[in-house]
Amino acid sequence: MPKEKNNTDELKSEFISLVKSSMKENTFVKFTLGKYRGNEDGLENIYISPVKIKDEIKYAFRYKYKTRDVFKNHDIDESVSIITAETGQNFLSATLFSTKNDFVLEYNKKRVPRTFTRKASFSRVEIKEHNRIKTRYIDSKEKWLNLLGITNAKGEVRGEKYDKFRQVDKFIEILNSLVESSELAGNNELDILDLGSGKSYLTFAVYAFLNSHGKKARVTGVEQREDLINLSNNISEECGYNDLKFVHGSINDIKHNKADIVIALHACDTATDDAIAKALTLKAKIIILAPCCQKYIRKHLKIPGELQSVFKHGILQEHLSSFLTDGLRALVLESYGYETKVFEFISGEHTSKNIMITAVKKEANEDIYLNKTVEIEKLKSQFSLDDFYLDKILLNK
Repeated sequence: MPKEKNNTDELKSEFISLVKSSMKENTFVKFTLGKYRGNEDGLENIYISPVKIKDEIKYAFRYKYKTRDVFKNHDIDESVSIITAETGQNFLSATLFSTKNDFVLEYNKKRVPRTFTRKASFSRVEIKEHNRIKTRYIDSKEKWLNLLGITNAKGEVRGEKYDKFRQVDKFIEILNSLVESSELAGNNELDILDLGSGKSYLTFAVYAFLNSHGKKARVTGVEQREDLINLSNNISEECGYNDLKFVHGSINDIKHNKADIVIALHACDTATDDAIAKALTLKAKIIILAPCCQKYIRKHLKIPGELQSVFKHGILQEHLSSFLTDGLRALVLESYGYETKVFEFISGEHTSKNIMITAVKKEANEDIYLNKTVEIEKLKSQFSLDDFYLDKILLNK
């Protein structure tokens, strides 16, 4: 029979206690959150089950969206914290399946809870082995991670910051691969510019990783928001990072004479082109870009007649202009002797994707430049792009 109480918090607290004790007693089979009423587009359910990772019991969270699934692993404390936060807030139905009983907590439209108990659906706990060994490039015990709020005082990644930690770790994996495949692999000293460093998660990660792996890295983060600059410089000083500085300015304000690596993530619209031009001027050996808001070409784009019936919809024109913009950027970099890759990169929120462009300096000669220039001009001609911003600023360099 359903049980109702006037004290909403007490009913939820009892339910959460059942969850925690089932985890500690190894009677936890699985957990389901349903009836989503939150604001995140496409999210439907969260399914939780125990998993064994390196001889430790963790809890695998599967976030079920309409078109994709997202997986995360958490320890007991993190799991209970997330379940507590989601139950009765974003999800109106929570079911704990244990070997003792099935326990259900439900809320009506007025957020009034009730609980009821059913006979156990499962007689034993099955714990899956997590065999894939994941290499981490960032040590969660790093002080800067705690000071930036990604980890707690124990060096454990906070549940709500797991996506950010995963994003930063993946970025360092990419950076490491690029350095190893470039002429910078043998360099002991590196000068790095991060154009638009923002909250500086990636900037700190770059500095900490390279300096702990045999490089003397001098890293400068460039940002226009004074509060973020002050915060980042204070954290850098507290960590003893003498060669990590944050300065105020725009991309075009930079006075550096050289940079081995130039990073520009989420530079809006033509700011990515300014970053490319700056990197070329500084003769960077590695360029890493994550463009967004590619609006410039959209204003000048003319769809060829044979494609107009397909691209008559605004959203498709928007995607086409984004693809053309980034494709042309890659071709321009190739014309200057860079080997480029364009691929999807996880962002900081629930593993949605962003385009990333990487460029590693290889060989530059007149033939490569002329051949790529012909490709660029053909593509521009096909879409009547008389005005391509990157062309203009490179001509003025």
